[in-house]
Amino acid sequence: MPQGIVQSFDQEKGHGIILTDDQEELPVHRSALAEESVSSLYPGDVVEFRVGKNRYGRRSALEVRRIGWDESHGDEDDEPKEWTF
Repeated sequence: MPQGIVQSFDQEKGHGIILTDDQEELPVHRSALAEESVSSLYPGDVVEFRVGKNRYGRRSALEVRRIGWDESHGDEDDEPKEWTF
């Protein structure tokens, strides 16, 4: 499965951008999160996902699963306080 890092995620609107290992920016929506217990993503989250098409026919990250945290992204205070794997 491809991997990437969450660049941004708007908690209120439920969408954001994942930067893939190939430097492609893919949109992600809250509905694409694979785990029911994970309702949001945070900048710096390392994720794996499937690339597919969203309901508008655009390339998008689907079945997104959080697998870790990129320590080089942001500072320690940005790290999510709760982790659910």
